[in-house]
Amino acid sequence: MTRFLLLALGLLMLQACVSVRSSHGYVLEADQKELTAEIGFDTKDSILAKYGEPSMIGVFDRDAWYYLHSTDQTRAFFKPKTQTRQVIAIHFADDGSVEEFSEYDLADGEDIRLVQRSTPTRGRQLNFWEQLLGNVGALPASLGEEGPVPGQ
Repeated sequence: MTRFLLLALGLLMLQACVSVRSSHGYVLEADQKELTAEIGFDTKDSILAKYGEPSMIGVFDRDAWYYLHSTDQTRAFFKPKTQTRQVIAIHFADDGSVEEFSEYDLADGEDIRLVQRSTPTRGRQLNFWEQLLGNVGALPASLGEEGPVPGQ
């Protein structure tokens, strides 16, 4: 009986270590093999009809559309790790026809390290008690010049 309980407990503990895959972004339909666009032939309307709304539209260039797809894998409580990433960038000319078609994957990405510094501010640092009791006993700025302050 003890062996059975230890085996069941071991199996339950292994269940917590199962990796979970998640898919994000644009997913191809069953009849589609890949996203394609013919330069000079396809337009915004034909791309919308074939693939639907893009995942992102350029902020500064509204004629740049991006279709994104990524697959992540995570195990237990660890940070997810990106397994695959595909970015399709479609740039349109002023007349709405496809001007450029680019495809990027995980190898084309770059790691960006964020700066952890903080910007110093002028003035003195107040501790907890100075912040809590800083205005106790302070007089209102308009007392005496324009008459009594409401509430006094």
